[in-house]
Amino acid sequence: MTWQERILDDGTDRAHWLHARETVIGASDAQMLARPESVDKYLAAKLSHGQFDGNEYTESGHRWEPMMLAWAGIEANKALIHSPGESGFAATPDGITVLPSGALQGAECKAKHGKVVTGPSLQEWRQLAWQFLCVPEFTCIEFMWVELIDGEIRKGRGGQPASITVTPSHPMIRKVTPQIRPIAVELLARLRVAHSYERNVA
Repeated sequence: MTWQERILDDGTDRAHWLHARETVIGASDAQMLARPESVDKYLAAKLSHGQFDGNEYTESGHRWEPMMLAWAGIEANKALIHSPGESGFAATPDGITVLPSGALQGAECKAKHGKVVTGPSLQEWRQLAWQFLCVPEFTCIEFMWVELIDGEIRKGRGGQPASITVTPSHPMIRKVTPQIRPIAVELLARLRVAHSYERNVA
């Protein structure tokens, strides 16, 4: 199956997209998967995600994301795409574009408030690893960020985003992928049991 054939939801209807995410492990879930013994905690967080409708930081990300994608020349994406081997593992990369070589490139955009960074945090490395797992067609993912002071890009960056190109062979991707995958397998199994129970009760 191509990545287009693995789209669970095209993201045109946010409410429908949010509903589709409830039954899968997404990149925002995967970034938290650090400890196998904490699966119960991750499950509780996953089941309560429906109560979250964004905050000032997510709104800031929505504001700056189009600018970063345009700066990099990468097309925006809203589609939720599942892994070739598991429909319960899915991700919504911020951007997807076909390079002149024909290779597929992803994008992940972040707004950093009041801090200077040199690249992804550990949680963001897990998120990137998850996107490679769900969309293995990616030959690279452009990780972009803006450093914001009082809502505007700090002058030290010259008004421009910063970025690094991450490949599937990056040492951090190779390190975190085998760490998060077994936790995700267990989490998905418990999530499916929880949703099955809810349907039976209803």
